[in-house]
Amino acid sequence: MITATNAQRLCAPVVAGVLALTFAGCSSSKSAKKDVKITSCQAGTGGGKPTARGTIVNHSSKTSAYTVHVKFKDSSGNGVGDGVSVVASVDPNETAKWDAKGTLNAKGPVTCELDSVTRNVSV
Repeated sequence: MITATNAQRLCAPVVAGVLALTFAGCSSSKSAKKDVKITSCQAGTGGGKPTARGTIVNHSSKTSAYTVHVKFKDSSGNGVGDGVSVVASVDPNETAKWDAKGTLNAKGPVTCELDSVTRNVSV
């Protein structure tokens, strides 16, 4: 008979294994951030959503997937949204392009700040 306590004991190793597989091959934001550059940052026309564009150079030894998170700020430094870009596969020592569109409309000039980058080994 499986009781609630036994079920918890059986599930704990399964959950630990899933978490280990999820984060296996995940690079810290600091080292992956060095692979990413913002090459353009533009406000949306007529007060639309801003866009950031850039490049990724995979300095790791494995084909990797990247998630790039950008923060957009107005001329006063106020946050005007976030943008995320996912690039599924970048081979070692190769370059890929990315773009991220902001979540909010912004009037006037904007700046783009690279907030975080996650690099995972592609499967």
